[in-house]
Amino acid sequence: MRRDYFTLDVTTGDETKPQITVSFDGPAKSFEDRLTDEAGMTLDTEQLDVTYRLHDDALTVGGSGVLAVTNRITGDFVLECNADAGMIDQLVSAARENDDNNADGRYQFSVTVNDHEMLSCDRDIFLVYNTEGDLLRQHSLIPSGVEL
Repeated sequence: MRRDYFTLDVTTGDETKPQITVSFDGPAKSFEDRLTDEAGMTLDTEQLDVTYRLHDDALTVGGSGVLAVTNRITGDFVLECNADAGMIDQLVSAARENDDNNADGRYQFSVTVNDHEMLSCDRDIFLVYNTEGDLLRQHSLIPSGVEL
């Protein structure tokens, strides 16, 4: 799946839950297959991991990296898209600031396919890795009590 088929939007607000929206504008059938299990049902959100890997050493505006969604059960990539590091930093900061208001999850994650919402869920965990693949705990969302 080509990364240029995907666009990423991050919205944050004082009173609203931060949101990541990944939009796909490519061949729908092949991507929809990645979002479904063998029975044709949309993957359960508990089966998905959302992560970000930096391309350079700074999680700042202008920095670059890749947002990835993987199937936790199979390890298969569902999608990868290029993402500005500053947008990711804003998401994590907003999720931490609004933590008390977000009982159902720290941020909202959704995927649209050709303007049709395929997946939408509340998420608590968002892992950020450096260029070497090491977890950056200070830039990640890890609920208390979760051991990695």
